[in-house]
Amino acid sequence: MNHKFELFSQCEAVVCDLDGTLYLDNIPFSYSFDFLEKILASGRKLFYFTNNSSRSRETYIEKLKKIGFPSKDEYLITSTDCADSYLKRHSLFPDIYLVGNRDLVKDFENRDFNCLSDKDALNGQPAAVVLGFDTELTYQKINTCYDLILRDIPYIATHADLLCPVAKGTFKPDVGSFISMFETATGGKTPKVVGKPNKEAVEAISERAECPPQKIAFVGDRLYTDIRMAQNFNMTGVLVLSGETTREMLAQSPDQPKIVVNNVAELMDSL
Repeated sequence: MNHKFELFSQCEAVVCDLDGTLYLDNIPFSYSFDFLEKILASGRKLFYFTNNSSRSRETYIEKLKKIGFPSKDEYLITSTDCADSYLKRHSLFPDIYLVGNRDLVKDFENRDFNCLSDKDALNGQPAAVVLGFDTELTYQKINTCYDLILRDIPYIATHADLLCPVAKGTFKPDVGSFISMFETATGGKTPKVVGKPNKEAVEAISERAECPPQKIAFVGDRLYTDIRMAQNFNMTGVLVLSGETTREMLAQSPDQPKIVVNNVAELMDSL
């Protein structure tokens, strides 16, 4: 076995990104099913990690079930989980102003947060303003968020991905693009980002897996989140070329994986 693949085979837990890694445009890659089942059959722990905070945990679990992937609740880790932990750990709770879809608002309310209306947020003093991936974004939300950031209320973002993959080679603006807009509007103010590739995400993974980062493989398609996190925190970073990243992008990037494969099917012999 190739030495690099040995690193993967020695890992006790495998964490998979979703978009671009196991499915694209909500259509699962045919080989993903066997790959996931083989991880579990090998005795390793399986987790999914998504930065995409446009959906609630409940919606993600239902989606995984519908696709036919292993879908126990404990398998899923999201950037919203990281935001939840960070906000509560720093007592930025319960009143928040959340820029997010209705599904994400429901998710935060299920975690005992009080998501304030625009009026209540502007007339009151939220503990934090939280920027999620809001595909229902309105100008009113933009303006309220802007005003609260200028008031120096603690400002958190679930993640900073610039783009979200829709289909091979096509994307839509993600939270990182919103962060750039608010940075321009506020004269340079930026949020605390808690999803991949930041330490809050690594802590969430390590805590759930009950093992140190060096015993964890992270499989993903994005260099500046998935692979940067693996590289910075001593995980075994596996880049798949089934999503965002091309070989040309990889050659020009400072974020370098330990293993590169065309897709997750190429990892099965190492399990």
